[in-house]
Amino acid sequence: MTENQNQPKEYDAVLGTQNSAPIGSVILGGLEGVKSRLRSVDIEAQISALKEALNYGEAGLDLVIQTWQSESGNFKWAAYSLLRHREEPRVKQALQEYNPWLNITCLHTLQQDSDITFVAISPDGRTLVTCGAAINLWDLHTGQLQPISMDDFNVYSLVMSQDGKTLVSRGGRYKSCHTIKVWDLQTGELKKKLDGFPDSLCSLVISPDGGTLACGDKDNVINVWDLQTEQIIRTMSGHSRSKYLSEYLVQRLAISADGKIIVSSCYDATIKVWNFETGELIHIFKQRSNGIQSVAISPDGQTIVSGNQDKTIKVWNLQTKQLQFTLEGHSGWVFSVAISPDGNTFVSCSKDKTIRIWDLQTGECQRILKDHTDWVYCVAISPDGHNLVSGSRDKTIKIWGIKS
Repeated sequence: MTENQNQPKEYDAVLGTQNSAPIGSVILGGLEGVKSRLRSVDIEAQISALKEALNYGEAGLDLVIQTWQSESGNFKWAAYSLLRHREEPRVKQALQEYNPWLNITCLHTLQQDSDITFVAISPDGRTLVTCGAAINLWDLHTGQLQPISMDDFNVYSLVMSQDGKTLVSRGGRYKSCHTIKVWDLQTGELKKKLDGFPDSLCSLVISPDGGTLACGDKDNVINVWDLQTEQIIRTMSGHSRSKYLSEYLVQRLAISADGKIIVSSCYDATIKVWNFETGELIHIFKQRSNGIQSVAISPDGQTIVSGNQDKTIKVWNLQTKQLQFTLEGHSGWVFSVAISPDGNTFVSCSKDKTIRIWDLQTGECQRILKDHTDWVYCVAISPDGHNLVSGSRDKTIKIWGIKS
């Protein structure tokens, strides 16, 4: 006999009471109960019911697919997140018919008084931090400027701890600005300064636990600081002098999600992979051209993406130690790259005033965004993968969202 999908199972919630149920009332279990909870006005209850639907075999999976195809907003994304790693052919076919990044649109355009050199999004996905002539905090979803103020001059880049409590910024091109500042992100209070850096301090990353900070500079070294003691605890050397520059320059740093691997790019045409805990050099990826402008590492720590002055993007496989793709399309330097939280997509921005969205698995360019009117310096993707943020020399920040 075929099992009745609507009969309660061991994971169904059953209401118990000493009183009789009202006349005419029905207490639904099984898949019908899931469908009833999907009609709730509470989004968390809807998402919980959607996850439970997968306990009901093919019928439950059909319900999740139907929800993904017909709904919108966070509910649609919840269904998508449940489906995207499944192996059933009908799920893969349904996902191929719809790519959320194809429908991305500009939701908000924010204005600053200077070039936007760096953008970052808080781990909870609520706050956007931008820098240029000053540090500003914005509500990511409404685009409203927040009252917290961090007065600083000529901020060139910043990093944020994973707990969302600490922000670290560095100055820009002027000698008086070469100071690392550590801020309380929740209050805007300046907690400490780290001085004594060279004139061309270029790149920063902070460890996932927020305890250590790595800084790359013009003398081809990466210094790792203990933020509590304000002392250098490790130095990583290995990049060499550029053929085209009179100085060394560790241009960009990226750190893996687990904090075990750090990646550095330099004008010596190499990307170096280090053990962040010991400082040991693990591998060197060599490029034919100098001028690596940006680098990112995938959430699983297996893929590295670099953006270059020769207008190309290179995708490297850290496990096989091989170059996977050389991607062309930009007509100017590739200033910044960012990888989505699911590791399936990455975004690049360029001197050519455009943003490109790429499939990380195939190397296919999926979208070109042309809303900025000048060089696009930086991009960031929110932790939930729902939003993209870009900053430009046109003095605007654009918040992009996935449109149903």
